[in-house]
Amino acid sequence: MTSATEARAMLSRPVEAGLPGEPSQGRESMPPVTVPPVVLERRHWLAALAMLVVLFAPYQTLVQTVITDDAVRKGVQADDYDMTWVQVAYGVGMLYGLFTALWLSARIGARYTIALGLLGFALGNLLCGAASGLVSLALGRFVDGFGKMMVMGLGRTTLYKQFERLLLVAIGFYATFAYATRNSTPLLMAALDVGLSWRWMYWVYVPVALLALGLVWRFFRPDRPPRPVHLAIDWLAVTLFTAWVVAIVFAFSWYRKWGGWTSNAFAGTVILCVTLPVFLAVWLGSGYSPDEHLKRLLRTRIFILAMTTRGLMLLNLVAVLTIVGMYATLLRGYPRITAGWLMVPTTLTMASTTLLTTCFHRRRLRHVWLVVGMVGTAACVWWLSSLDNFTPKEHVALILACWGAFLGLIPPAFLTDEIEGLNPKDFLYAGALAVVGLVVPIITVPTATGTVIKAWSDRALDTYRLNLSTNRPAVSEAAARVADYYERRGLSGPPLQQETGRVLGTFATVESVAFGFRLGLRVLSLTMLALGLIVALLLWQAARGLRAPPGAGYT
Repeated sequence: MTSATEARAMLSRPVEAGLPGEPSQGRESMPPVTVPPVVLERRHWLAALAMLVVLFAPYQTLVQTVITDDAVRKGVQADDYDMTWVQVAYGVGMLYGLFTALWLSARIGARYTIALGLLGFALGNLLCGAASGLVSLALGRFVDGFGKMMVMGLGRTTLYKQFERLLLVAIGFYATFAYATRNSTPLLMAALDVGLSWRWMYWVYVPVALLALGLVWRFFRPDRPPRPVHLAIDWLAVTLFTAWVVAIVFAFSWYRKWGGWTSNAFAGTVILCVTLPVFLAVWLGSGYSPDEHLKRLLRTRIFILAMTTRGLMLLNLVAVLTIVGMYATLLRGYPRITAGWLMVPTTLTMASTTLLTTCFHRRRLRHVWLVVGMVGTAACVWWLSSLDNFTPKEHVALILACWGAFLGLIPPAFLTDEIEGLNPKDFLYAGALAVVGLVVPIITVPTATGTVIKAWSDRALDTYRLNLSTNRPAVSEAAARVADYYERRGLSGPPLQQETGRVLGTFATVESVAFGFRLGLRVLSLTMLALGLIVALLLWQAARGLRAPPGAGYT
């Protein structure tokens, strides 16, 4: 008879196979244990719906491009150079709103902070639409940027928290709707301006922001900490960085402004552009900064390379949209809506490749697609530099569609590497710094691109005018043909000479502008090829040992 001790031992022993009393079959004969697949639940769909509306409001309004900028400027009757103050107010509001969101979320939680940011975003757009002058528009843009960044600084990290064990789904959702859809925003802005008024470019987002507020409040899980947490923010570093961005904007915006400022003021601004990042680096490296998260992130190689990859992609995105917008409106004279439609194919192809890369995710192919994306976008931008005064619209749309297909291969790579290479404690702060890498190109690149293209166009125009000499056979032949054209229509004498000179001068002006666009696109292409390829290969090498974080839902 079995003793009680032996009975307890038998009951505590794990049963491997078979019925009681039968010999053990061994672990090899056991059927494999299958883990049930993680499925999207109702709460996931509702959180995605709330985030989709958030992405449609604060995120999409980051990109308006030059297609509708002049409509706002004429609406408030401001000078082109005076609009720099509006851009600066917008940038300052965004940068301080971002770090305020970090500071506030540690005390009241991300959901409440996003809700407050949506209120600020709605108020800012209401003020912008009601602006009657430059000062009121600058105030509205400051409030708009402040509230917008309170949302965007926490949006991505909060979305990831809603999709535990489905992290790859959240990454694909964010990459598609936060990046790919931005190319269609110029068309929406142009339609609102043409169909209604420039004021509705802002007012239309007020009800959208309020709807997003209700959805976030209802479907995002509460995350308010039981006790407020003190998150140390290095406000001195934030101020130095903001001052540096402001100096860059003024240096590029007022570079061509005659009588706008003295030579000493311009020299001082350029000196600030050079010295402020040095001071910032010295301060962060001195060890006196109270921000432990920032110091830890700056020592993470994966994070630095992922941030650089994001910055290069956004530089490419914003610069191409700016140049194509200027080409369509300034050189070709297309209506705003027509210029906006040129960019829509980019949204379709970019979203398609992003979704395919995420759905058929393979770790060994992730950085192969990143390299292909960097090289492909550079090749498409070089192809885009072949545009001239007679290129059909369909040809431009085809080039942009191919460019968008390659561009869509980039976001899944750096978003996934960023998650896998970071300490989970730094996810929130890293997400905020990623938004900084998003904001800075959007503020500085359009201004710098427009200034550089205009400078190159002016130099080309001087060269064309010098070549318009009567002792050159080509010029004499062209002038004779133009004069013959107007003689057949009854002109003679001084009016004939005046019209002939005007036609030749207009031709020189148009050709010089086209030359500026071509040169700008070629420089951008070579820059993206050199820097993008180097950064992609470095990220590939650094991410070899990465693994999916625990509970991510993918391997």
